[in-house]
Amino acid sequence: MDLIIVGDQSDRFCTEVLDLVQQIGYTADILNIYDAARLFSVGVEDGQVCVTPDIPLLLRIQPPSTIRKSFDDSFMYGECLSTLWAAATLNKSTVINRPTANGIWGKTSYSSVLTAMRGGWRDNDIELFSSQILLPATQKLNQQWYVQDLSTYNTTAYPNIPPGEGAYRGRWADFDPGYEVVVVLDNQAWRSTNVPLEHLLLEEKSISLIRNLDLTFATVTWSISENLEDATLARIDPFPMMEQIQFVWPVLAPALLEVLFS
Repeated sequence: MDLIIVGDQSDRFCTEVLDLVQQIGYTADILNIYDAARLFSVGVEDGQVCVTPDIPLLLRIQPPSTIRKSFDDSFMYGECLSTLWAAATLNKSTVINRPTANGIWGKTSYSSVLTAMRGGWRDNDIELFSSQILLPATQKLNQQWYVQDLSTYNTTAYPNIPPGEGAYRGRWADFDPGYEVVVVLDNQAWRSTNVPLEHLLLEEKSISLIRNLDLTFATVTWSISENLEDATLARIDPFPMMEQIQFVWPVLAPALLEVLFS
């Protein structure tokens, strides 16, 4: 086996990468977290840590639900996650989004504001977490309060309530924002549109953010002002969907192969 993709068979990005590597003669497979964890063993030989098998990995491990539905399932998930964490961290081969001491998802957090701060981006944004729908004490001109259910990740504009059982996350955003998505892989970055935004240096800023978050591959979504003069960090996604990266896939695909197998 030349590559293990730890993810879901229904994830289009996983299947696209699988097809890509198979087309050029490599062998690969998509394994869920449980099967992938059982594949690896970690030991010590002559005072050196040894991971078997030692092959390239592409991690697409989504964070667990914030609400635990089964103790047994959560326990099994935790055991497999810890095994895979150790194997991916100590593996000598290439690992896309290699885990660190900070976590298997880099320094990202459920909190967008905290993630931005860890990435080196600071602003005065407000973000609330609560078991109930809450509004901040102060209003923001020309902005809408958006609410996200943390069990389903559905998002609606207040006073609408997203489907789910809570808890909730609330944050201000523009009423009708324009967005630019930047795809980052190692020290390379590509914008998804041809809008003239070169003066905002989004590629350089995105690379810096992702590096500070201990990630190799991610998308950075920027909210762009109507006059195209300002960009505000909106979202960082270490496991972007294919729909988020499809516009840069022709340049991302060969770059991904080079990172994995060079």
